[in-house]
Amino acid sequence: MLLMIACGALLVVGLALTTMWSGERLVEPPAPSALVTARTATPEPAKRMPRHLAGLRVYVWWATVFTVLGTASGLLITGAGGRLIMRLLAETSPEATGSITEAFARVGDITVEGTTAYLVFGALPAAFASAALYLLVAPWLPPGRLGGPAFGALLLVTVAPFVEPLRTSNFDFAILGPGWLAVLLFAALAVLQGAFLAALAGRLSRGLPLLTRDRWLGPVSPLLAAVVLVPVGVVLAVGALVAFVFPRALPWILAVRASGAGVMTGRILLAIAVVAALPAFIGTVVTIGQR
Repeated sequence: MLLMIACGALLVVGLALTTMWSGERLVEPPAPSALVTARTATPEPAKRMPRHLAGLRVYVWWATVFTVLGTASGLLITGAGGRLIMRLLAETSPEATGSITEAFARVGDITVEGTTAYLVFGALPAAFASAALYLLVAPWLPPGRLGGPAFGALLLVTVAPFVEPLRTSNFDFAILGPGWLAVLLFAALAVLQGAFLAALAGRLSRGLPLLTRDRWLGPVSPLLAAVVLVPVGVVLAVGALVAFVFPRALPWILAVRASGAGVMTGRILLAIAVVAALPAFIGTVVTIGQR
């Protein structure tokens, strides 16, 4: 019971932050070339910033935003929310008590070990993947408060039927239900995940400074989470190496995706993805809803 209360409290925090910051929009940092130009405009040659270091500064900013988004949404939304949904479906399916789920958990058991396993192997990987995707497609989403929920709906249609949480091959839907309730709850969680990512990314982007010699603790401290989450840390370390060796690569990708042509192309690609995935999504909803 205490575990479920803790999950409920975390989800309430996520909902509160989403509501409080729902009007925020992602504000991207200046490109490394702008930082180099600003530094070289000073008369002292010693203050000039090498392009490689400027590129690394911008990369650290993006890596920090990514780490915070993935960790926070994994704990507050996909982690806490997903665990509560599982518990609710177990309560609405008393005949399934004692059954073994696809993840080899026993229906009805509320354990710290099971919740931790779900968090590490399910909620956090999904949260980090959605955070990375959001940062990529943010300029292509509708402006204002609709951007985050639209991204959540996009994930629901294009990802949920094929990966999680609405994969029809998951036999948990055969023992837990009703199906319509499972679809409704997971759909709401996906939309909330998108709204939370947009709200937190917007708020964080306005308050997170670029890394400097005198101001490094704030921008770098969230990256400590990547030390604990080893796969994320490895990816970020490789990304830092690439950003240092090829300082123009990340800024070029970011600039192209946010340009007029890039936004138009991105929105067309998103529309194509939705249209292509829509039949599978409808079929998934019908199949699970009938169980």
